Amino acid sequence: MKRLLKNKVLTLAIMAALTLATVNCGILMHPERKGQTGGTIDNSALIMDCLWLLAAVVPGVVALVVDYATGGIYESGTTMKVAPGQEFAFALRGRAPADAEVEVLIQDQDGRVVSLLDHNVNEGEVVGGMTFALPTELEEGKYSLSLTVNDAPQAEWGLIVASAQE
Repeated sequence: MKRLLKNKVLTLAIMAALTLATVNCGILMHPERKGQTGGTIDNSALIMDCLWLLAAVVPGVVALVVDYATGGIYESGTTMKVAPGQEFAFALRGRAPADAEVEVLIQDQDGRVVSLLDHNVNEGEVVGGMTFALPTELEEGKYSLSLTVNDAPQAEWGLIVASAQE
């Protein structure tokens, strides 16, 4: 009877470890990363996944595979060092599936938002390249640059504005 109870407890412990490994650290800590396909690897998520290898090889491998497959291991977005007045260009590929408003916004740490580009796209239109410039009066500091389509965020980048002399 004792041996049967011991086997059940061991089986439950292994099943719990495997279950917890599939709900791993990268996706638990950063659910917004789901779907990323590349970028810089988040060291904290990688370390937490590797710690599962100490519990057992299978949960550790499962945690790593799930985080890489879902994109939870990759850091969100990128940060760029820019100068006031710097110009940016990007291209939209393919034909617009519907009428849309494409907008590029910059937001400072106090929450103030300024539109840098506002372009209406008609269904079926091929837009191609778009350019915009940062305001020349931007003060040094951290900002957020975002691309929205019909007021829905599509991409976001961190900006560190430094003086032109640096």
